[in-house]
Amino acid sequence: MRKIYSTLAALAFVAGMFAQTQDSLLRRQMELERDFNPTLMDANKITSLPMLREPAVQKANTNYSTWAGRAIPPLEIALPRPGDIMTAIPYSTDKGYITFHAGNYANLDGALGYRILDDKRNQLAFTFNHNSTNGDIRYVQETDPGDNKAFTMDNIGGLNYRHLADAFALDMQLSYLHSMFNYYGNSFGEERFFNNENQRLGVMNARVAVESSATDALNFNGFIDFKNFSSKYGETLSSEGIKGNQVHAMAGFAWPFQEGDSKVGVDGSILSTLYQGDLNNYFLVNGAPYILLGGANWHARLGADVLFQNARNTQVRVVPNADVRWGVTDHSSLYAKVHGGYHPNTFLDMMEESRYILPLGNVRPSFSYVDLEAGVKIGEVSGFRFDFFGGFSKTDDAHFLVLNGNDPTSGDTPGPFIEALKPVYGDLSHSFVGGMVHTNVWAPLDFSLRLKKNFYDVADLVINEETIADARAYNKAGVEVDARATLDLVENLKLSLGYYFAGDRWTRFEGADIEMDAINDLNVGAIYSITDAFSLNVKVNNLLSQKYDIWYGHPAQGLNASGGFTFTF
Repeated sequence: MRKIYSTLAALAFVAGMFAQTQDSLLRRQMELERDFNPTLMDANKITSLPMLREPAVQKANTNYSTWAGRAIPPLEIALPRPGDIMTAIPYSTDKGYITFHAGNYANLDGALGYRILDDKRNQLAFTFNHNSTNGDIRYVQETDPGDNKAFTMDNIGGLNYRHLADAFALDMQLSYLHSMFNYYGNSFGEERFFNNENQRLGVMNARVAVESSATDALNFNGFIDFKNFSSKYGETLSSEGIKGNQVHAMAGFAWPFQEGDSKVGVDGSILSTLYQGDLNNYFLVNGAPYILLGGANWHARLGADVLFQNARNTQVRVVPNADVRWGVTDHSSLYAKVHGGYHPNTFLDMMEESRYILPLGNVRPSFSYVDLEAGVKIGEVSGFRFDFFGGFSKTDDAHFLVLNGNDPTSGDTPGPFIEALKPVYGDLSHSFVGGMVHTNVWAPLDFSLRLKKNFYDVADLVINEETIADARAYNKAGVEVDARATLDLVENLKLSLGYYFAGDRWTRFEGADIEMDAINDLNVGAIYSITDAFSLNVKVNNLLSQKYDIWYGHPAQGLNASGGFTFTF
């Protein structure tokens, strides 16, 4: 009997220890879940409404990296950066974040964000971003042996509010951008128009957007976006710069039918610019009816845009607007999309492309008869994903940016803006082919490579009222290579590598075509997480210390490095 009692006691003890072990393990697992922060909003300003929900291709799961090769050079003197690799703020349950980086060339980069309100119905966040540089650069052309100061400073602050109701979502944003910069372009020994004067640009942006919840009845979405802007210097140092207002509004309605995501709808939009200066005002109205159809492995959006605009001459035009995707197999799909229409090329659009354009403007819209892209995506073949693509577009009044130099700014009137860029216009036919591969066969390594070959045909390009024979697509790359890799091999340490190449670039300067040096930028980065809330990072751009122009006469920085931290709280 004692043996029985002893055995029972031992079993009870073992069971108790086992239960305690299970309970301990359970507690540790629960604690791990509580410490895991699944997401924190990147607190960036929302610039557009979500697109209409389109039928998903069920059979083909061929997702790829979302980045794409650059179509134009980066606009900032401090760029190309390391492709913003490893600098994004991860989503966290913490309410705020601070990030700061500093490096040579007096490069400073910082951001602050805080969620003032965050519940099931309402989110309110404040964000502030700073980016500046003030370093000496050396011209590629070496006509001036001395160094030149390249200065930019951008500050943007904003409030973002989102309200989720039962029937709709409401988004409201308010922001202000204050930008200062100097025209640092090569003057080739001539007297500069801007010596120590810094151009200033201010943009106030207010936006309200709404989108209904998806229902079987009528669905709607829309927004109104208002911008007020002004620059300091105009045609002379004593004249005011370009000022004005820009309004962009859109409203869309969709009616589901049958089962699934099939629907018929119409979108309407208005874009208007009102300038205070010599620029022509612009007005564009767009009506876009469409139908969405979809099945288990395909979907199609078929529609057209009916356009009315009053730039230069009043015109009404109709262009296609279609998007078709077909999942051929479980891991492959075909896609094609065709569009067209006006590109307003407003003053703010041009300043976003390059802030160094002539301060007296000279902007006008372009029109694309057709803009076609098609390709095939192949996914998960021995751990690799592929995307092979090609396309064609034909555009009237396409713009190209060239250095003004000693050329007149308009007509036969000589202009003093030697160091600034000016837009010139011509008709452009553009075709391209390319491919992309993405793999993470080895779990710690994520790698993407994108190749693109561009073919250009330019006609009727006019510079200073002279049509240029055998004109090229100035400042547009003929060949592009973009590679990115991240390595997560050591705990809490992530490494990154990026490489961008842009070759076959041409410009026109003082009556002659000039081949520009290729952009050849290798960059590396690393981030080390000390705690869940604090991390250190470092990045190095132009690791090969290459000399090249972003725009002709506007060189990029040489080897530049920066380090900093990210803190969530």
